[in-house]
Amino acid sequence: MLVVLLIVVVGTSFLGALATFFTGFGLNTILVPVFMIYFDAPLAVLMAGIVHLCNNILKVALTSRSIDWNLFRNFGLPALLFAFIGAQLLHTVKDTIGPQLTPVFGGIFILFALLELFNWKFPLQGPWAMRIGGILSGFFGGFSGHQGALRALFLSKLKIEPIVFVATTAIISLLVDLTRVSVYFSGLWFSNYYPTHVMFYAVPGALIGTLVGKKYIQKVNHSKLSIIVGVALLAMGLTMVLGYFNPIH
Repeated sequence: MLVVLLIVVVGTSFLGALATFFTGFGLNTILVPVFMIYFDAPLAVLMAGIVHLCNNILKVALTSRSIDWNLFRNFGLPALLFAFIGAQLLHTVKDTIGPQLTPVFGGIFILFALLELFNWKFPLQGPWAMRIGGILSGFFGGFSGHQGALRALFLSKLKIEPIVFVATTAIISLLVDLTRVSVYFSGLWFSNYYPTHVMFYAVPGALIGTLVGKKYIQKVNHSKLSIIVGVALLAMGLTMVLGYFNPIH
């Protein structure tokens, strides 16, 4: 049983990290439900957060020279601020309407995926378009817990090199991870939990996936990147909607 668990965790971490190198999101989304098969929800969230954080440290180390700092200021800083606001709002409503939000967010992701696949154009151009994108992606990231999806959607619309896309999303995601993991360890919610040894197998699996992704990212052009992001968003949205109405017990 332990061998099967390790194979599942390592394989999922590798594939999730490989996917997120091209899409800008996916590792945390995949890891949390996998960990929840074997562990309680709080521990699953904590373990996935630590793996995600370690993976983002490597991504930033590999791509830091390609970060677009002007884009980070216009997009990343508003995203960080509104991620905090969204998280606070979620904390307020989670006990009342929280469970009903899953299909709503799934529907939002499906909508944005269709906009992406049908080549949606920004009504605004320039820095303000990015600031609005940062506000929306940050807010929904903090509120729904899927911080990377809308960020990837907005940034994929820019005519930038895929490596710049990866580098800039990585630094934004890293800062969000540092914030949320710090909160996890500071709160009483996790006082009775500790990272298990399984997590330490997941980390190298994710890091190897990132190294493989770094090798092949230069072969992906902008048009292919947009399609990849759109398909990934659509799959995630459908999974959230169908999973809510047809839960696996």
